[in-house]
Amino acid sequence: MDKERILKRLNDIERYSNALASIVPNSYEEYEKSSITKAAVERYLQLISDLELEALALVYKGLDLGLAGSEESLASKFEKLLSKEAIEGFKERRALRKMLVHAYFDMHYDKEAFGQASKQEDVAKFIKEITNMINKQA
Repeated sequence: MDKERILKRLNDIERYSNALASIVPNSYEEYEKSSITKAAVERYLQLISDLELEALALVYKGLDLGLAGSEESLASKFEKLLSKEAIEGFKERRALRKMLVHAYFDMHYDKEAFGQASKQEDVAKFIKEITNMINKQA
């Protein structure tokens, strides 16, 4: 298992999560008023999501869990290895990322982005659980 690369991804996730927490307004009304804040929040959520996917792929490879052809099948391989909160948070961020990246302008995702940015306990759980998993493999 490439522990060093995984830990780098987890450190980056934590760094972006902390940066995100520092810019999220206290209310949705405040969030809605600032296009700059919304853009920054969306970008941090995308970065966190991409890094989580990379970390899972690296752990998956290291654990030799069989074949996984898509993000969904990769996530399903971890449903028994990670807490429901950690894996569901990952799935929610991936879904939001897809909306943001494909610029579905007719979809209203501000509330979803604000909600995910406001509660990041699942990100901390993800980091902790992946760290514990790779430490057990060492």
